[in-house]
Amino acid sequence: MQRLQARCGLCWVLRVEFPECDCLKRRKSFPKEDRNMSNYEEFMCAFSEIEKYLRRQAKSNNKYDTFYRLIDKAKMSSPAVRQYETDLRELGDLRNAITHERTDGHPIAEPYPATVSLIKSIARILKNPPKARSFQKEVVKVLIHDKLEKVLKDIKEHSYSQIPVYDGEEYRGILTTNAIARFISDISEEGIAMFGNTEVGEVLEHAEASEVAAFVGIDDDLFTVLEKFNEHSKDRKKLEAIIITSNGDPNKKPIGIITAWDIPEILEKIDPVKC
Repeated sequence: MQRLQARCGLCWVLRVEFPECDCLKRRKSFPKEDRNMSNYEEFMCAFSEIEKYLRRQAKSNNKYDTFYRLIDKAKMSSPAVRQYETDLRELGDLRNAITHERTDGHPIAEPYPATVSLIKSIARILKNPPKARSFQKEVVKVLIHDKLEKVLKDIKEHSYSQIPVYDGEEYRGILTTNAIARFISDISEEGIAMFGNTEVGEVLEHAEASEVAAFVGIDDDLFTVLEKFNEHSKDRKKLEAIIITSNGDPNKKPIGIITAWDIPEILEKIDPVKC
């Protein structure tokens, strides 16, 4: 019985057909009963696609770069590789262990189905990572000359704790309920009666330097989004929100917003076990 060679393309990994892929032609040339791939073959197909991805990210034309070296190079520019680095190294170890063949030409071991599922999911996610656009929605924003009374109504109606502030189309900052509370605590008893007429710009002055927002483009992947939260946490800054615009420009119209409350959903979207 002929055996499929484990150097095919993504069409076998994802179970879809790409006409330009010559592995499809080889597959169709086999008898119908031989077209089902073993765990080993599926594992090696996905591994091959991941290796190609790493080589592209690493911009490596050096055929002597090992899989581990490609990880080291690719993680310099790829948040996804940094996220999956431990898994990728362990999968590389497994590949090395199972590619030693017996004298009868068969692989020395077959990966568990769960391992095959994992590597196929990672290959699929690396090729088509979930994007920030999945958090696209109407964003409530306020203008710097709006009255605080209006802001409080928006907060109550939408249960928001962070609202972006603009001066026309120019982004000016992120207004939080904490900043509003600090403003109220700082004003005099006489001022409390008038605080509803206070302009947002005055309240925004009570925002702390550590309360910031970041920006991403609609087509940026969720690995980039997650890293922004992690980077600010390491710097002991509270990233109040990540605002989505068409290209990540702060002065473009906001078309989505991501807060720390969304991190569990992000983690689920990039978890290869759950995808």
